Amino acid sequence: MTLYRQLLLWMLVVLFLLISAVFTIQFNTTKSYLIEQQSTELNNVVNSIGFALSPYLKEKDFISAESVINATFDSGYYSQVKLTLLDSNKEIIRQYPQRIDNIPDWFQSLIQIKAITQTTTLTSGWLQLANLTVISSPVSAYIQLWKATIQLVLGFITSLLLTAIVLSLVLNKVLRPLKQIQKSAQEIAHNHFTDPLPTPHTRELSDLVIAFNSMNTQLQQHFEQQAQEADTLRIRAYQDPVSGLANRSYLMTKLKSWLLHKPTGGIILLKSDAIEDNYQQSGYEKGDKLVQKLTNHLKELSTDNVTIARLNQSEFMLIAPNASEDELMDTARSMLHMTSELNSDPLGIAPLQAAVGIVMCSDTLTITALLAHADNAVNKARHEIKEPIALLEINEKKTTPAIGKQQWKILVDEAIANNLIHFTFQKAIDANNAVIHKEMFAYIKKGQQCFNAGQFLSAIEKLNEGTKFDCYIIDTLFNQLVGKTESVPIAINITQSSINDTGFIRWLNSKLQACSEMKQHVLFELPEICFIKNINNTSLLCEIIRNNGFKFGIDNYGHNFSSIGYLNKLRPSYVKLDFSYTSQLDNQVKTDVLESITRSANNLSVLTIASRVETIEQKDKLTQLQIQGFQGYVTDQLVNGK
Repeated sequence: MTLYRQLLLWMLVVLFLLISAVFTIQFNTTKSYLIEQQSTELNNVVNSIGFALSPYLKEKDFISAESVINATFDSGYYSQVKLTLLDSNKEIIRQYPQRIDNIPDWFQSLIQIKAITQTTTLTSGWLQLANLTVISSPVSAYIQLWKATIQLVLGFITSLLLTAIVLSLVLNKVLRPLKQIQKSAQEIAHNHFTDPLPTPHTRELSDLVIAFNSMNTQLQQHFEQQAQEADTLRIRAYQDPVSGLANRSYLMTKLKSWLLHKPTGGIILLKSDAIEDNYQQSGYEKGDKLVQKLTNHLKELSTDNVTIARLNQSEFMLIAPNASEDELMDTARSMLHMTSELNSDPLGIAPLQAAVGIVMCSDTLTITALLAHADNAVNKARHEIKEPIALLEINEKKTTPAIGKQQWKILVDEAIANNLIHFTFQKAIDANNAVIHKEMFAYIKKGQQCFNAGQFLSAIEKLNEGTKFDCYIIDTLFNQLVGKTESVPIAINITQSSINDTGFIRWLNSKLQACSEMKQHVLFELPEICFIKNINNTSLLCEIIRNNGFKFGIDNYGHNFSSIGYLNKLRPSYVKLDFSYTSQLDNQVKTDVLESITRSANNLSVLTIASRVETIEQKDKLTQLQIQGFQGYVTDQLVNGK
């Protein structure tokens, strides 16, 4: 029970006791007064009738005597009148009905008002004429006492209600600062920090609010400092300080992981002679400005799959898994166009001081060979007449023709129309090998061929066709889960194009409202790039998901080298760390970065899940670094081995 209710309840109890005491005193006083009034009236009427009856009795005029009795005792205040003549023992008796209407029987049985009997001897001088006995009637006293009781009860109930309303308003106003402290304390318990509370006028509460505001500010600063430290460590280990892009170390980690998993797609190496010349001729300050100008444009090409890094002063590399030759050529031209803007050539006739080399990847390549081929491609591009772009094809055994974006779109539309989309699931487990959730992966099976989502998602994303695919996936999964009691939630990945589609957001809101029973069985996983590039639409989608009782997580957390401060604002249920942070656990600097990032998320009660965990040893090391969830090859191995 809340303090407000306890205080109000006890005040009302005390008030009720006081009112009950006043009611009892007033009730007994009224009752005593009515009994005394009944006795007084009886005494008066008996004394007065004696004088009226004596002359008639002396003259033996009994008819007149009866008339006097009937006239005197005609009201309902008496139950019986008995006149006994002493000389002849003749009696005159009058009985009056005792009917009490509109008074409950329980009241009469609970409240006892006894009839009063009074007897007197009528005389004429020294001569005794008759005995007069009068018995009063308690009916009038009952009626008056019942009316008085009703008035008292109504008056006291009204007073009690009015007092309760006034007390509730007063207590609510007095305890409002305390309620604000309680609400803010609950928010802080979930690591949600609020604005400072206004200082109340009550001395005790004023001191409490001042102390609470100070504690709230200190905790908020502590969490912000931790987030800043995590960002600082991450920048030192993985980010180029000038461009803000990934550095060579991070790029090597990405390339190593990419080449180990049957890579498709390719890399693009951009060499800017303009930047190199400015460093040599004008110094670092001007060269850094050109780098920053170029990277502001290059960041527009970044997605959750695409990694952009700065190799040295004037070289930039882009990794594009699952990209086709045409897509790489389009991206290379975009990069070349961005580089052309560095030239101060308003007429556009000066030669372009840049070259771009493209290398299609092969599973037989090493990192050293891949970088060497990229350098060769750049050198080859310098000799191109039309545009300084060269594409180097390494995979000579390739027999499958490349599929373009429009072909992928046609294939996806056909798969949706003919239900050719199938699903696989990968479990995410905790440190005790208990399943947290299952992530759903879609693939298209057409005839004997299978196409995983990584092959076609980037193509339909570029065509802004992800919404249709996401709607189909959500509809299909919800229909499959109807009537089932799935104990493990299923995570659905949402594409970036859907998050930026207001029509999809409205559709999803209606879908979630209509399927509220699914909130325990379905999670939504959003790519981190959306929190960087499209924070407004992403915040709206997160709010809709949360308001409907569903939960969401962030995929590829930490991939885009932005501040992680958005965690405190949006509060996802979990984050899946980019595998680059969890793949080199023997490097102490990178381990410190991972531990700092994980601590920042854990302090906000956000579950951290490591992706691509391949071995039990890797899982054990990650557990020591406070990682709470694991997903990868080791997952099925541990779950099935239990």
